[in-house]
Amino acid sequence: MNGHLSDEQWAAALLDPTARNVTEHLRECAACRTELRLFGVAVDETRGEIRKASNRPEPFWSWQRTAISTRLPKRTLAIPWKRLSWVAAAIVLVVLSTSLVSRRRVPAPAPPATSSESDDTLLLSVQESIGSDLPQALQPAALLAQEVNQARIERSGTSQPQGE
Repeated sequence: MNGHLSDEQWAAALLDPTARNVTEHLRECAACRTELRLFGVAVDETRGEIRKASNRPEPFWSWQRTAISTRLPKRTLAIPWKRLSWVAAAIVLVVLSTSLVSRRRVPAPAPPATSSESDDTLLLSVQESIGSDLPQALQPAALLAQEVNQARIERSGTSQPQGE
């Protein structure tokens, strides 16, 4: 068997020294045998002390209760101000750091949605730049811009284009 007894095996050895797997290991391992013997001696001594204490007369226990109950009210609990101040400071630091960290994680506000008015303004500026001395390749784009501008004018109900 490799290693020494586990906690469960130690408990089994104390409760039932004739357990098969424990006795096999104890036969082979002198260190565990010595440990079990020393532990058994300590348990026996403790058991004896408990029996001796339980055989004390009732007046002893009455005296114990009285002695303890008279000492309890006299005991004052000192408030550990230094410890309380450190705890309060630590709590404040945790709250502050948490609030700072949470502020950094707030997503940036979304950019405002573009309106059709700003699109029309952009289109007018493109139209003006296209309408001035156009190369032949950009003339179809100028025609398209004029048509879009005309449609916008008709939609808004005005007869004059804004750029002219």
